[in-house]
Amino acid sequence: MKTCIRSSIMFILVLMLQIGTALCQQVKYENAPKVSPNTTQEMQTPGFWLSHIKTDPDKIMLTPSQIAEINQRSGLLAERIKKLKDINGAQVSLDDVIKYNDMTGVQYKIEDPLSMKSFPGDSLKARLIIHRNYLETNVFIDSRGKKFENDFKNHLYEMTDAGLIPEVITPRYGIITVHAMMRVFPTYEEGFGQSPGEWYVRGIQTSSADVASPVAILHESKDKDWYYVRSETAFGWVQASNIAFANPSKIRKYLNDKNFVVAVTHRIPVYSSEKFNTLVSYLYLGSRYKLVKNTGQGYHVLLPNRKPDGTLEFVNGWIKPDAKVCVGFQKFSQRNMINTLFELLYHPYGWNDAENNWHCCGYLRAVVRTFGIYMGNWPAFELHYSDHTVVFPADTPREKKYQYLEGCDPGVTLVGHDDHMNAYLGEINGKHYVIHMGGYDYTTEDGTVMMLRRVNVNGTELKGGYSVDDWTKISSLKP
Repeated sequence: MKTCIRSSIMFILVLMLQIGTALCQQVKYENAPKVSPNTTQEMQTPGFWLSHIKTDPDKIMLTPSQIAEINQRSGLLAERIKKLKDINGAQVSLDDVIKYNDMTGVQYKIEDPLSMKSFPGDSLKARLIIHRNYLETNVFIDSRGKKFENDFKNHLYEMTDAGLIPEVITPRYGIITVHAMMRVFPTYEEGFGQSPGEWYVRGIQTSSADVASPVAILHESKDKDWYYVRSETAFGWVQASNIAFANPSKIRKYLNDKNFVVAVTHRIPVYSSEKFNTLVSYLYLGSRYKLVKNTGQGYHVLLPNRKPDGTLEFVNGWIKPDAKVCVGFQKFSQRNMINTLFELLYHPYGWNDAENNWHCCGYLRAVVRTFGIYMGNWPAFELHYSDHTVVFPADTPREKKYQYLEGCDPGVTLVGHDDHMNAYLGEINGKHYVIHMGGYDYTTEDGTVMMLRRVNVNGTELKGGYSVDDWTKISSLKP
């Protein structure tokens, strides 16, 4: 009897301790320190990492012709994966990742939408049904924290006007006139995947569409406010007001012009005149405008614009002379890559590039576009862009993963797994470090849960920080 009583008392004490510990834990969303555990203030600068590179950081790692060749091969990703084995000889497959992304429209294959001559109506209907199943089998909430009710979900599907899709679709062609959001459904509602106070997931956000990028318009919403398009990287709904119609030759002439400026920071203001007093648009990281002239007093550019009838015109714009733009693509070197990665240090997270921000792969996709490298907008697709990708099971010992990392060039090496990716910065005193757009938590010694939803530098063994223990791929961007 005494033993039973003692056991009960011990159980109650343990339970009270667990409850007390849980109650003491604080979750901090915005107050996590900028310097992550086991890093230093000086590590928050690109110069620190460049100073530790043992070779010439200005060496060209990929020439423009090599980049063009790899861009061409990126369309054959599925075929290349079929031939790829991991370090144990097991076949590598992206089938599940491709299927998962197809629910929201993100595609593994980079495509030129202007080359699309027709599209089967049944395929588009099937795609909209996939989107509907995604909507019906998941919980979504609005910006007020209210769940999407069934009648609202039905309304969203009705707005797709799927009944008017013809047997064969002849696409119309257009160009994105502002940095645009792509959605799974034609709605302005954000559609959080969970509580907006807890996690910044946009459940019905597909991707972003870069300004001055081409699209094939396949369908329009019932209210005609949205177009369902195929962009270079995804299918999705884009606001009609963000697309201007034109024939492919007119769009190609603009896109293929050799004179252009590309943004090498998060966004660049664009003005209506050389007086720089009226803002007309923003040029986002990795996007470009045709350059008319660099006068020394500023950059005179041409912007695509949608006329009242929906057709394309080009209007003048001006960018300040000290803006962080590059005339032509940047040269692909470790210095330029690391400097550009650090341009977004501490920038906030945006799931699937929501709210004109970036998620992990959107961030890296935008960075490498400043060099003319075109990748799909998902970690698994980007980690297989290069032919120099090593694949291994997640439970591979750390030491063996680090062996594969040895000899890889900092700044131009990507690491991670099918759902998250980092850029490798280098090794300091036997410890390895990365920079990435994080969407993770870590717990301090006093039990406080710190939520990092931003670009940050951290060690590869930070618990909860997408550590080396989670990695399944190392990819070197080289010929």
